[in-house]
Amino acid sequence: MEARIKKSVRITALATAALLALAACSGEVQVGEVQVTDADAAVAAPAGLVSSTALSYGVAATFPPFEYKDGATLTGFDIEMAEALAGYMGLKVAPLDIDFDGLIPALKGGRIDLINSAMYINDERSEQVDFVPYMVIGEALLVLNGNEPDIKNLPEDLSGRTIAVTRGAIGETYMVAFNEELEAEGLEPMEILALPTNQDALLAVKSGRADAFDTSTPGAAYTLTQTEGDFEVAATFELGTQIGMAVPQGATEMKAALEEALALFVSGGAYEKLIVKYNLPSESSIFN
Repeated sequence: MEARIKKSVRITALATAALLALAACSGEVQVGEVQVTDADAAVAAPAGLVSSTALSYGVAATFPPFEYKDGATLTGFDIEMAEALAGYMGLKVAPLDIDFDGLIPALKGGRIDLINSAMYINDERSEQVDFVPYMVIGEALLVLNGNEPDIKNLPEDLSGRTIAVTRGAIGETYMVAFNEELEAEGLEPMEILALPTNQDALLAVKSGRADAFDTSTPGAAYTLTQTEGDFEVAATFELGTQIGMAVPQGATEMKAALEEALALFVSGGAYEKLIVKYNLPSESSIFN
């Protein structure tokens, strides 16, 4: 399991410099439903972008409330945040919507400038990419209302059950670790049903193919508001996992630019407004 990470971060000296630059500017711009200050490109755009006029990012748009589709339109916390961060650099956005397990290969292959897809920060990923953290979340197991499988204590109550996960997401890693604990205790392991998207995993529970579905705590809260009482949270765990934007290893200029823009986004109040808009728990912020 990943070590828990403290919920506070410091604004870097570079970010402070960006704040001073912002103070000298005026005007406002609308980003989604969030009003942010027009920094007049207060943050210098990094060199070597895929496009000189846009911030190109990879996203797997199947993880509400962070990224999902409203019809054919990308929406969610991360989508609006990316528009604001790019705006601070004087850039547009160019999202590439692909499967989650294709995001790191796309970044390493130079197809995108960064990954902006609520990516959980763990040791394995940190060996491949560098992260700019922006939120802390946990995990939840969703079951049909009534919790017929009677899942309360983890991992014991998962023994012999079928648990749906999103293929390549951190939930799959957690379930594998739980199985190791179950086997060490002499208990029958669970069957891990890895599916392409969150929606597929949720449908597996609804259709009876799986007993529970692993998702993030924000994702669980969003699901409960969209499914008219069909589901409930059986258990939560790993509260304190950071998520972040990912850049190529050693891309110090890109990382610094994102950190500066993120500091502006937070200090101007737009970050907090998006947390409220998408019904995320207040403790999700790492900037408190």
